[in-house]
Amino acid sequence: MKRKTKLPLIFLILPLLVSLACSFSFGGSDSDSADTSPVATSDTAGTIRTIPTTEGDVTSTSMPAFSSSSDDGDEMLTMKEPIYIQDGRNLITVFLFENVDTAGIEDIEYTITVTDASGVTIKTDNGFIDFLAAGEQTGVASWLFLEEGQDASAVDIDWTYYTDASGSSNHPFTFENPRYYFDPYWDRFTAVMVNNDANAQTNIRVDMIAYDSSGLVVGGGFTNVNFIPGNDQVGISINGFVSNDPVRYEFFPRKTFLSSAINNSQLTENLSVLQSGFFYNETTLVGGFLIKNNANEVMKNAEYNITIYEQDGSVSQVASGYLNLLWPGQTIGVSPGVIELSEGTSPSEFNVYVKAGTLEAHELNNNPLTVANVNYIADNNFPKVNLTINNAHNQIIDNPYLTILLYNAADEIIGGVYTYPDPIPANGSLSYEVFVTNVTSESPARIEAYTTLTNW
Repeated sequence: MKRKTKLPLIFLILPLLVSLACSFSFGGSDSDSADTSPVATSDTAGTIRTIPTTEGDVTSTSMPAFSSSSDDGDEMLTMKEPIYIQDGRNLITVFLFENVDTAGIEDIEYTITVTDASGVTIKTDNGFIDFLAAGEQTGVASWLFLEEGQDASAVDIDWTYYTDASGSSNHPFTFENPRYYFDPYWDRFTAVMVNNDANAQTNIRVDMIAYDSSGLVVGGGFTNVNFIPGNDQVGISINGFVSNDPVRYEFFPRKTFLSSAINNSQLTENLSVLQSGFFYNETTLVGGFLIKNNANEVMKNAEYNITIYEQDGSVSQVASGYLNLLWPGQTIGVSPGVIELSEGTSPSEFNVYVKAGTLEAHELNNNPLTVANVNYIADNNFPKVNLTINNAHNQIIDNPYLTILLYNAADEIIGGVYTYPDPIPANGSLSYEVFVTNVTSESPARIEAYTTLTNW
């Protein structure tokens, strides 16, 4: 490893806009019954399930990863408990960094190198940690996707950093109600991420390290949180792998080059959520929300966060996404599509948060795309909607975005889907058909379809 001392640098952080947050409860549904009352959380909610160790090519035990040796023997930044787990083509590497110096360490750059049995490098990964205070630890998780047939024989971790740094790595985040799910293709971990600062925070990475009952590191994973309002919370869901039953989890948030703090007074500016709704059946949850651009300009790259909660306050699942282009005064439907839940979950509430994007002038005065002839085609297995998209512009539009929301007789949103149709001819139209998921026992009372451009 290498360590250096340097003069501090000054970085410019650009502000972004944030908008309205909404919270509603939702009922469960069953395909054999019209009853949509909430389903109670089971007595075993939040317990840890044992993972099988005999499936095909799943590596049931972790292997040690190796750190590089110090160039001068004077290690200010040390590594603890590095392991890697290969599951088919998936390779998870987790480790802890600790600053044992009496001063801060900054600009930590690490490289993970994976080699096969012949010593040939088959994959690399790298990352960055901006600052570690004296005596502080942070966890790191890496997920690499290997080529078919590649087997990791060794994983080496190398890093460089700068010493004698001053600053603070204090963050305003705490984590509550961690929960483990054994899903068919990976292990999944959820938690409630609380922002204890009055300002909203954007683009936060969260690494997680899992421990077994003897205190050994047995795996982990990471995720990125696009934004979290001030003095509020969102759910996080982390996919990863473990080699033994996890019983304890540590979460390590860190800022990225894109991170920024935003005043919460901007949360309701230019963007509002008008209605939202989600219904579920067994492990399938569908729905969406209506959002309106209240500005007189086109809004680009707005974002949303959805957290699905259990009755005990733990997180079932999360979803997030972008709203690429909203026209002035436009109301549009948004759906994350089908949200798959783990077995044993009984969701009871959800939160929808939105963050406004940038306002820009546009060469077109309004949305050139409209939808007509919307029809629902009932089917017990594969219901679908067919419609016509009309293009009033004199140029072909090859980047349309389409959302469909399903409503029941009580005007509740009970389903939704999004898709990217084929190009729409100039001054022409496109007949389009899309499959939808309906988890209720009856066909929807009405269908609404919304379309716009993804970019221009």
